[in-house]
Amino acid sequence: MIVKVELCSKTQYFRCPTKIGRKVCKLQKDFDRWLYNKNNDHSYWKDEDGNKFYGVCFDAEAFIFWLNNVRFKNGKKVARLIATPNKQPKKMIHF
Repeated sequence: MIVKVELCSKTQYFRCPTKIGRKVCKLQKDFDRWLYNKNNDHSYWKDEDGNKFYGVCFDAEAFIFWLNNVRFKNGKKVARLIATPNKQPKKMIHF
């Protein structure tokens, strides 16, 4: 399944199994909880002059990372970014 990701000024697409695509809105909520959890040491925290503060900077690649390495960490990649979809996206999420 192809999912369209709308960011403020950017549109990206990713491919995933239909089983995951159907739950993409719930997965997005889980991702948001993980992303903004101050106890998670990930590379998306905004850093200013060497001081970490609690803002984040991310795009669809962060969501794909989370799907593949945090949520579904069984070694098999469940999602991947695609440049241009060859068919219409079935789902869309907004960040």
